[in-house]
Amino acid sequence: MVRYLAHAVMHGGKVYRQSIVELDGTRVAVSRFDGEIHSTIFVSGIIVVVPEERITTVNVDQMKHILGRADLIETAIKRISRYVIMRNLAVTPDETPTLVILQR
Repeated sequence: MVRYLAHAVMHGGKVYRQSIVELDGTRVAVSRFDGEIHSTIFVSGIIVVVPEERITTVNVDQMKHILGRADLIETAIKRISRYVIMRNLAVTPDETPTLVILQR
């Protein structure tokens, strides 16, 4: 199991701000950050939960490009969220989730 804290986590068509995401095999859990938890890795940026079977390097590069061009993290969150929705990159129940980590 891996656990990350990020400025924003995108999962299931929703944006969770200042949240923790845990990936344990095919199970994804997102929770609000209430305090430090041992072995949590901080990501200064955005984490996007995507289907392992459908994510491409082009998708990842585009999201990194969007993040790099945004002056504010809030702007990047909105633009990347729109990108994920437009590319239909939400994980369905029969797909294996993976995390795209976008460092600021």
